[in-house]
Amino acid sequence: MKEIITPKRILIALVLLISGFILYQYLSVFMPLILAFVTALMLEPLVKLTQRTLHLKHRLVAVTIVFIFFVCFIGILFYLGITKLVNEAMKFIDRLPYYMIEVTFFVENAIEQFNETIATLPQPLVEEIERQSFVIISKANQISGQALSAVASWVQAIPNLIVVILIYLIALFLISKELPRYIEGFYSMFKEENAEKVRYMFQRLSRVFTGFFKAQFLVSIIIFIVSYIGLLLISPRNALLMAVIIWIIDFIPIIGSIVILAPWGIFNLITGDTHTGFQLLILAMVLLTIRRTVEPKVMGDQIGLPPLPTLVGIYLGFYFLGVVGLIAGPLLIIAFLSAKEAGLIRLNFKI
Repeated sequence: MKEIITPKRILIALVLLISGFILYQYLSVFMPLILAFVTALMLEPLVKLTQRTLHLKHRLVAVTIVFIFFVCFIGILFYLGITKLVNEAMKFIDRLPYYMIEVTFFVENAIEQFNETIATLPQPLVEEIERQSFVIISKANQISGQALSAVASWVQAIPNLIVVILIYLIALFLISKELPRYIEGFYSMFKEENAEKVRYMFQRLSRVFTGFFKAQFLVSIIIFIVSYIGLLLISPRNALLMAVIIWIIDFIPIIGSIVILAPWGIFNLITGDTHTGFQLLILAMVLLTIRRTVEPKVMGDQIGLPPLPTLVGIYLGFYFLGVVGLIAGPLLIIAFLSAKEAGLIRLNFKI
């Protein structure tokens, strides 16, 4: 009988566990390289298509063309997003004195009505209200201080972010250039019979990965249609532009469209346009509900998992790994099932 547990396999398992632990503890350090490798895998079909279509003998030319296209595409998206953000910020600064007058008038009326109301209340109740008001104000000041500190930290982190982006882009180009060699080198680490099993597992994972982004795209199309129709009814002037921005932002897991609509709605509520504000917040909740309802079903269909394991993978991945886990969770489940199908993992036992 062939021995299943050997010292070599135990050593390999320990190395993998230690490597996984180090990767988990220092995930932020390795993130640019991980993202570069994942992006290279995503762009690989486009590189091969470019090489076949243009009849290029050298892979470097195809990689360079795809890399330039990718950088330009991302740059255009950032330019449009930042331009819109700066324009809205300038409009807000221009109208800031008017908003301050409106807010001051609102606060003065609220204080006056509050004083008139508590004048008729018993003294102990008035003292308790004043005490709770002081606590609320203290909490608000604390939150404001934390928000300012966070903004200052983000501003200070911009130079580091630029360095990380440059490292990511350089690593992406270098990995993409040598990706086939890296893949074959990885498979050469296994015995021939195991190499075929590992190759099958990663081919399955590749289809899953493609299916994941296809599912995200399909869900985002639904989000775009609903947001565009909703914004046509709420704010027709900026409906198309804002729907496109929401569509792009919605690709970000967990955050999604609510990061645009919620501040927009709250801003309208603060400035007195309560009707528009409530409509935007309702639209945000509708889009969030659509994504959380449709996403597990569509993703399950595309990656070959039933909705429940897909949802469990998304939740556990997010709980343990954060935003990255939203992708890693379902992929780990698929990797386990693929390894089981390929015979790398055997669970043939009975209790």
